[in-house]
Amino acid sequence: MVETVNRFKPDYVIHPGEYLDEILESRDIKKRDFAERIGLSVKAVSQITNGKALYSPDVALLLEKTMDISAEIWMNLVDAYQLFEAREKERIHLETEKTKAWVRRFPTADLKRMGFIPDTRKTDILADGILRFFNVSSPEVWNAYNQKKAVSYRRSEKFRESEEATAVWLRIAERNADRIETEPFDKGAFKTALSEIRELTVLNPSEFYPRMIELCRSTGVALVLVPELKDTHISGATWWLSQHKAMIAISLRYKTNDHFWFTFFHEAAHILLHGKKNVYIDIKEDGSSLEEQEANDFAGEYLVPEKVYLRFIEQNQFFEQHIRIFAKELNIHPGVVVGRLQHDRKIQHRWHNNLKERYLITDGRTEEK
Repeated sequence: MVETVNRFKPDYVIHPGEYLDEILESRDIKKRDFAERIGLSVKAVSQITNGKALYSPDVALLLEKTMDISAEIWMNLVDAYQLFEAREKERIHLETEKTKAWVRRFPTADLKRMGFIPDTRKTDILADGILRFFNVSSPEVWNAYNQKKAVSYRRSEKFRESEEATAVWLRIAERNADRIETEPFDKGAFKTALSEIRELTVLNPSEFYPRMIELCRSTGVALVLVPELKDTHISGATWWLSQHKAMIAISLRYKTNDHFWFTFFHEAAHILLHGKKNVYIDIKEDGSSLEEQEANDFAGEYLVPEKVYLRFIEQNQFFEQHIRIFAKELNIHPGVVVGRLQHDRKIQHRWHNNLKERYLITDGRTEEK
């Protein structure tokens, strides 16, 4: 939703000198006489009343004595006028062709639909909304900030064509994770939580997801679900919000439970095995780095241990009843076993998909489809 702050933004603000000129006229005071009384030159008074100059706090104190209007009121007029001018200058900057091109790089339709920016076509308003969404001050600052931050990404060629969409997805995940108050991260407790979470794979999302969130939260990890954005290609991501709080974001890009659970344990591996400085952005089948391969191996082993898996495939019996029995022995959902067999090309990708469950994200939660 679009976050609003009570701000008074008038369409027009008069120059403080105009206000002074109106008072002098209403009191029938000549500028020359007024200049003598306040101790300024006639030229200085004229520049103020003609809107060519602003007065200083020292002059505001002189106005207080000569006009019986507090210096605070005079300075408020100056502040309001200067702020109005600054806003106008910024608005003009946000309407340039350069800014229009910058705005077009972002998935504005998704941001509007999700309520993060106003539903408008006005470039200055869209640009302002995007800047507030990222909490940065200008397009130029965002470019420099994002370029620096992107160094920490575990990069892939697929991300380079959608850098802004990727940044938006990560920012949504970060904002959602910021709202989750976690306990300080405890590695041992997180490992224990993972064992309990693995047992949840046989449950429906309405049962496992709240428990999953709480188990992660209590061990220092914020778990969030963020729908996939166009051109992002992201399955999940992991990074540290602070030294004592990690986060896992899952997109449900592939929507089936085998992918969901593999992605979760893949991201959990980054927390347990790898450093706190990088942002790990993951796509299916991406083993482009040692860290990604380690995370893949961790997730595969955690869900379907290699020793028992090898014994199962040696039997070369992959009918539905055999998969169900094997999954029950492992206390894991049969859809996870099907996903492993398809991945390893032991069965065709169209086989046994009826054993999988499909999930969707609704209001930051996962539901069975």
